[in-house]
Amino acid sequence: MTQFRRDVTVSVITRVVVCGFVIGIGVMVAVVLTNSSPTAARVEGGEQAVKVLSMEVPLEAVAREWIGFGTVRALNSATVPAEVVSTVVSIPGGIEVGLPVSKGQVIAQLREYDYVEAASRIIEQLAEVEAEVARLDTEERVLVERQSVATRDLELSEVDFQRVTDAAAKGAAVAREIDAAEQRRLVARRAVITLEELQSLIPVRRRATVAKRDGLLATHRLALEQVDRCTVTAPIAGLLSEVMIEVGEQVSVGTPVARVVDPLRLELRLRIPASCRGRVEVGDRVVINRTVTAEPIEAAVSRISPIDDATTRTMMVFVEIEGGSGRIVPGLFVSGTVHESKAVLRSVVPRRSVRHQRVMLIEDGRIRSVQAESLFGIAGDRPNSGLNDRQWMVLADPLPDGVSIVVDGSRVLPDGIAVEPRLVKVEDSSVVPVGTAP
Repeated sequence: MTQFRRDVTVSVITRVVVCGFVIGIGVMVAVVLTNSSPTAARVEGGEQAVKVLSMEVPLEAVAREWIGFGTVRALNSATVPAEVVSTVVSIPGGIEVGLPVSKGQVIAQLREYDYVEAASRIIEQLAEVEAEVARLDTEERVLVERQSVATRDLELSEVDFQRVTDAAAKGAAVAREIDAAEQRRLVARRAVITLEELQSLIPVRRRATVAKRDGLLATHRLALEQVDRCTVTAPIAGLLSEVMIEVGEQVSVGTPVARVVDPLRLELRLRIPASCRGRVEVGDRVVINRTVTAEPIEAAVSRISPIDDATTRTMMVFVEIEGGSGRIVPGLFVSGTVHESKAVLRSVVPRRSVRHQRVMLIEDGRIRSVQAESLFGIAGDRPNSGLNDRQWMVLADPLPDGVSIVVDGSRVLPDGIAVEPRLVKVEDSSVVPVGTAP
């Protein structure tokens, strides 16, 4: 039992000694590493300052910009359809894509024989109807004469019946004579009634005949119109962008024959972010870019769509463009930058001066980096800056007016380091290319 206690005591002492030894070694290593670690350089006066290229950033009135995309279309354009069912007989020379046409110029000639024959048949039917009208006029005139005779006959029969009746009252005529006189009177009256009935039907028959004649005249006008429609003409002056038929081809009503566009008046349907609703107004300046290298085209907003596209979260503005120069044509997909009419004092810095959303200010010869959140970007030359940069950033929070910044934001310069700024001048613009450190 005593031996067991002695062994336990030795084991505990051994473990304590080993643990203390390990802890001592760890403390020694920590002391050595601390003593051998490099000391941070202190930025004190008298040390050599780092040379940097700087520029002053004055507050300037800058209008916000919105970039959108859209397709150019012709304001005046027309797809010319066939208006009859027929066959293409001929296409005049000069009806080719890209060639000009004048208003009313013949584009294609369709077969018109069927419509000419239809018009001729209607003329024959009209002749029959006109003869019917003339016959009614003659019949009416004859009925008037017959009615005059019958009326006179009725008057005479009435007088004769009265005479016989008076004679019978005096005993000078018998009942048979009275019956015969009354019968003559009834026959005369029946003849008058029959003629009146026939005469009353004449206006009804005339109206029906006149209506038939008017219908035939309308059909004849339509047939002549169909004949005219067999000659397909240009509804507007412009350039042929498509010719969609060939000689011998069968066309029906609505079949496209050709398309004519007027390249002088163009319109861009530009889709821009819906967030600018209420800021963009009619008349705002628009810069249209066909490609990155092409010279931009200046225009203005002419109309604004009253609705937004919920799918793309965009709104549409319409921009009228003069197309006479040939620099822009219908169907061209372009980008456009809308400039807000109201300018606000903002700070504009080169895009390359901002790194990790921070920009380095130079204050009293030392660096101080500040937060620089971009509001929007600007593309293009700014000659007054003295730089060749074409990419610029408008900051959401303006910097102090006239503050100097480091142009090249890619350089790692800690806060507080002394710098020797070299201010950019306009004449230095050829010295500092975009993206190179000073």
